[in-house]
Amino acid sequence: MKQPINQLQQDRKPGRSFDNPNEPLGQGTIERSAQSDSNANEDFRSREAQADMPYNGVAERAKAIAVLRKFEELTADNNPTAFDEATLRTAHELAAGRVGLTFPEYQALVKGDAELEALEKKVLDAARDRFDS
Repeated sequence: MKQPINQLQQDRKPGRSFDNPNEPLGQGTIERSAQSDSNANEDFRSREAQADMPYNGVAERAKAIAVLRKFEELTADNNPTAFDEATLRTAHELAAGRVGLTFPEYQALVKGDAELEALEKKVLDAARDRFDS
């Protein structure tokens, strides 16, 4: 059953926090992030494998949040128009590409990070609400 959208959520602009629309989306997540611990050594594994780290630091989380912000911007502007799960996925992949990540690389950054997974769910649910209206 679909939950009614409260007035605060209706007035929230894309890329803004769900809890406090005066803050950017994911601001608290970035602030709570530890320093990144990736080595700058040559790594010949795929970018997706490199992104699949045991934990995310501020740099990795900022990349994932940038994708979510861009995704919200694209879907709110209907560019591309998301009207079902397939077109929603296309917009998500496009957002990752615009930020400079492959979609599998983005997925590896989000996977296993409970805070990023929860934020992604909120963003996807908000986009679904737009095309269900």
